Amino acid sequence: MTETGTETGETNETTETTTLFKQLRFGSRAVYVPEEDTVAVSDLHVGFADAARRRGTGVPIDEGMVLEKAVRDVLTRFEPSTLVFNGDVQHSFGGIGDARDTVNRLRSVAESYEAAPVFVEGNHDTDLDAVVETCAWHAEGDVVFTHGHTVPLDLPDAALYVVGHDHPTVEIEMQKQACFLYGPFDFDGKVGKNEDDGEVGQDADVLMTPALNPLCEGVVVNEMRASDFLSPFVRRFGEFRVAVETDGEVLRFPPIREFRRML
Repeated sequence: MTETGTETGETNETTETTTLFKQLRFGSRAVYVPEEDTVAVSDLHVGFADAARRRGTGVPIDEGMVLEKAVRDVLTRFEPSTLVFNGDVQHSFGGIGDARDTVNRLRSVAESYEAAPVFVEGNHDTDLDAVVETCAWHAEGDVVFTHGHTVPLDLPDAALYVVGHDHPTVEIEMQKQACFLYGPFDFDGKVGKNEDDGEVGQDADVLMTPALNPLCEGVVVNEMRASDFLSPFVRRFGEFRVAVETDGEVLRFPPIREFRRML
């Protein structure tokens, strides 16, 4: 996999933000944080295929095998010490059902690669804690992983929040591709206070990952506004940047307000 920082267009981003964005590694719909030796995936929606079949929609794939291969690809590529399943591991709100076996298998796969599995709760994960231990957020150094459907009341301060939830995609030359979004955290609610009595996340950034499950349709961000996102972590969307992996190469683009002119 090749990564490039080549961009078109001028930006007024801070050097710190640009540097952090370039330090992250993207691929296989996952983000790897080298400094913490941690990789995160989100929105597996185990059981999505079964739910579609019950609605009468044919899904001609073995979802469990597809997700297992996706997780193995991520672990092989990045060789992390920690793998964060960052929310919406389960799909059905009506119970985890047969998805239990897939979740247990994915946990075993992570452990077989000597990566400690961490399961963060998403809004779909109503029964996940019956299978694995879950948490509302997980911290590795200055990076906090949380699903992104809400801002937890006890959310700690961080330099970077990694979220999922919206399943972002981008359309380039009429081709829809899963993408990553990176920008400033600007939550306007009262989350809490850090130890220095400052607002939590005051100088933080946000990284939103795409859905690991390829069956899950994503929102196309090209013409979206901040108010179109379900996640409260996305506010000043014009300042967010897009990263995509295409043909084994990772492309990082300028802020969306400038990127739109290139499309």
